[in-house]
Amino acid sequence: MKNRNVFLLALLAAVAAHAEESGGDFQRFLKETQLDLTLRSHWKYLKENEAQPKAVHNAWGAATTLDFRSGWLGDTLGFDASYTRAAKLAASDYFATRGILYNHGAGFDKSNAGGFSRFGQRYLKLKLGDDAFGLKAKGGWHQLKNVGVLTNTYRLSRNSYQGYSGSLRWQNLQLDMAWVTRSIMYDSPDSVHFLTLDGKEIDSILTGGLSWEKQNAVFSWAWGESKDYLRRHLLEITYPLTPKWALASQIYGSQALEKYKAMPQSKKQFNDSAWHYAGEVRWQDDSWIQKIGVAWTRAEKRNGVGYYDRYIGKNTRGRFNALTSAGKDYLRDGELALTSFTEYQFTESLASGIQVNYGQFSYKNNKIRTGEITWLNRWQPREGQLKDLTLAAQLGYGWSYKNINATPILNSAGEYQRSPSLSAEVGVTWKFGLL
Repeated sequence: MKNRNVFLLALLAAVAAHAEESGGDFQRFLKETQLDLTLRSHWKYLKENEAQPKAVHNAWGAATTLDFRSGWLGDTLGFDASYTRAAKLAASDYFATRGILYNHGAGFDKSNAGGFSRFGQRYLKLKLGDDAFGLKAKGGWHQLKNVGVLTNTYRLSRNSYQGYSGSLRWQNLQLDMAWVTRSIMYDSPDSVHFLTLDGKEIDSILTGGLSWEKQNAVFSWAWGESKDYLRRHLLEITYPLTPKWALASQIYGSQALEKYKAMPQSKKQFNDSAWHYAGEVRWQDDSWIQKIGVAWTRAEKRNGVGYYDRYIGKNTRGRFNALTSAGKDYLRDGELALTSFTEYQFTESLASGIQVNYGQFSYKNNKIRTGEITWLNRWQPREGQLKDLTLAAQLGYGWSYKNINATPILNSAGEYQRSPSLSAEVGVTWKFGLL
């Protein structure tokens, strides 16, 4: 890590030296530089009893983030950084799984829940060429949004990765690559290694992807490997039939490598491979959006129910853009899932929708059925002093089953036990441009 930081500092010194020699260029550099302040509050609530006695997972926090984005020296070099300070507002006695507050101790007791501060991003950036044919690259700690098989997520902050990434674009075609060695998760200040499910370190993740986009038609293929642990493939396609109708499909797959095969069977999510296949029909006009999806998973596992895991190691976020995105739900071996999403745009700023998920699979003469109904709302003013404010809220009721690692716990009669749940979430984001 020291060698990498020395290299980045040396490159930054070279950028500064170049700036002194190019007065006019440096003036443009300053003019293009941006500094944003983002205020964020996020609350998540879940009441369930799937894997333990009935518990309430509740966490509420607030964060302030400064995002610095430099201009370009010589239209080629620059550097960005972001700093986040997050504070705890409230937490339940058992706050695990909410991904908002930092765990300062062992276990997930309320007394261990707290805030954090960290530099989530600090990297040098390079660009060559233009939008028609050009290269963009980053080196250092930075976020990866749908780069290869990796992505990020947003709670009080976003997770970031240490390493290098780049994209080469030629008209409508883009090639992405990334090589990363560590991460900082969205609810923590700590730089951590990627880990296997039994706690072994993963040296690095290498991933790449090819995408093509034209007139709302999108094709994306990506490949990635967490070294010696898992190999990942994905295919995402959207094809417009008419201005209002479109078809979409997603295919995601994982293949076991040496470190995964060497894990104890109890730690594995599947035997040798896991695949998730999804298809959607989409309809949209000026005010309405309607999506209907169907999905199926194959993830065979000895001694239990296997499932497709979106992540290719602990401390990562895996790219997954299907309607069945809901943790382990709807990703279990042999599970057929149906999804409907309906949204209505009441005004230019206000939208509200309903998502209904249903899944079923067989286990030891039981037809296991799960589902949820979620009401989603979004308010985002387009004009005036509040135009950079976003308020998102959702409320959901679900039904699942008591389980250990996705495998049903059967009662004395050999029947699975239903487990209802209630969830809610509110996120408020307000962004200000300081420069």
